[in-house]
Amino acid sequence: MRLSSPIEEIKDHYQIIVIGSGYGGSIAASRMARAGQQVCILERGREIQPGEYPDTVKKAAEEFQVDTPEKHIGSHTGLFNFHVNKDVNALVGCGLGGTSLINANVSLEATQSVLKSPEWPQEFRDDLETKVAQGYQRARDMLKPSPYPESYPTLPKLEALETSSKVVSGDFYRPPINVNFEKFPKGVNHVGVEQDPCNGCGDCVSGCNYKAKNTTLMNYLPDAKNFGAEIFTEVSVSWLERENDRWVIHYQPVGLGREKFDAPELIVTADIVFIGAGTLGSTEILLRSRDKGLALSNHLGDHFSNNGDVL
Repeated sequence: MRLSSPIEEIKDHYQIIVIGSGYGGSIAASRMARAGQQVCILERGREIQPGEYPDTVKKAAEEFQVDTPEKHIGSHTGLFNFHVNKDVNALVGCGLGGTSLINANVSLEATQSVLKSPEWPQEFRDDLETKVAQGYQRARDMLKPSPYPESYPTLPKLEALETSSKVVSGDFYRPPINVNFEKFPKGVNHVGVEQDPCNGCGDCVSGCNYKAKNTTLMNYLPDAKNFGAEIFTEVSVSWLERENDRWVIHYQPVGLGREKFDAPELIVTADIVFIGAGTLGSTEILLRSRDKGLALSNHLGDHFSNNGDVL
């Protein structure tokens, strides 16, 4: 079942607007919808359900989009969005579910040494055993991380890593990953979404076609919709402004060609806005908003770092 609605059905105003649908946006939408708020989710990518992800090199190539300082290459709704720059290159997911659609699923808690670092506000460090721990538990309850089962076929790479760990006296273990390995009695998961157990295809980072990967498309987003949230895809938010007691969100529908004719941006208003468009997307929206006059820090965008991932 599709989660998103046609953009023509968007209302003029919402209590809560969430921009982005990855881990940040979808969690905010789920919590606010459960609290009885009127929630609207805006996602720039399209909705891609299991069975629709690329499963050949040719199909995958069609899903690439590249942003460089000079230009944009490819479809603006391509699943794999590469940002290529002088200092940092980054890959992010573009679709309903954000980068959770193409990440490697590893679900580890930050170590206490990281969380207790003095760089964090004292109020945050005071809550490590209470609110932070509760937040981790809520995430586990929804994402259902579990290790690759001993009962599953042997993985040569896993064996090689175990052998290597013995040589360097490392601590080898199977990390929890957001993948479903069990068959549900009624065929649906804890939020009512049809899910199957992992079949070991290995296509986690090109999009799971077998309903096994616990992306936000399989839990937080349908949970938000179950509690009344409205979801709109292929909506690119440009900037925000404050007008009286409301936020005004300026956006363009993606793929309709309006920008080619200098069509004016569309707007929707909200009492509260959550910007969860990822590290790059959120910062871009805020920088454009600051350029348009929104009062924001001069340090916006400073001290940026990407994850040190290798796929």
